[in-house]
Amino acid sequence: MSTMTKVFVVLNCVMAIVLSCLTVAGAAGWANSQQLVQTEQRRADAESVRARQVEATAAANLAIKDDAIQERDRLLATAAQERARLDEQLATLRNELAKQTNMAVAAEAGRKKLEEILGVQTAELTNTQKQNQVLLAQSIELQTRNQRLSSRLLEVTGQLTIATDQARNLTEKNYALEQQLREKEQALASGRRVAAAPETPAGVMAVSPLVAGPIRGEIVNLDGRYASLNIGETSGVVAGMTFMVYRDGEYIGDLQIDTVRPKESGAKVVLVAKDRVVQVGDRVVYGYE
Repeated sequence: MSTMTKVFVVLNCVMAIVLSCLTVAGAAGWANSQQLVQTEQRRADAESVRARQVEATAAANLAIKDDAIQERDRLLATAAQERARLDEQLATLRNELAKQTNMAVAAEAGRKKLEEILGVQTAELTNTQKQNQVLLAQSIELQTRNQRLSSRLLEVTGQLTIATDQARNLTEKNYALEQQLREKEQALASGRRVAAAPETPAGVMAVSPLVAGPIRGEIVNLDGRYASLNIGETSGVVAGMTFMVYRDGEYIGDLQIDTVRPKESGAKVVLVAKDRVVQVGDRVVYGYE
């Protein structure tokens, strides 16, 4: 065998060994590559799953954020509406405050004006009170004088009424005596016997006996505190009796008989009920049923 052949054989062997080595190495590399690819594929799948999870989580978070943004927008819109309403209320309150301020200023001005007027009125009132006090003192003095004059006038009027009643009583008695004297003269002229009349002691007035039951009458005239009644001796009235005065069944006061005549009598008002006044036409009663 030649050297070239040997070399060729050796090269073939070397090439076969190299090829075998390469084949083994390639097979090993392929297997490693396949394994690496599978590992990477698994890793890629895992990353894809994780990415999808992250994406889903992000989508969920995004949806939540969208909801939150919508809720915030809704709250912002509500807040804007509330702010607009509050702005309107604030404007209204400012207008009202301005009105109240103007009214307060006007009221203060009016108060000052009223204080000035009140000061003037107070001064005038003080003046008037002083004048009133002077006039009141003068009025009291005049009233006192009038009361004295009225009392004196009542006293004189009463005395005059009593004197008038006494004169009338004397006139009636004189007329009665004249009648008796005329009757006596006629009796003497005709020759009849005249019965002597019982003498009445001086200062004693003969009166009729008191009648049974109450004595009722009426005030027919009134002069101050002196009243004239339409009842007299024939009704049983005597001086000193106290009659009660009534009007429509209501007690008015008391009268005390002063002078008595056959058909009428005079009395003084001795007592008057509170807020009552004796008047002509009032009924008078003495005694009880």
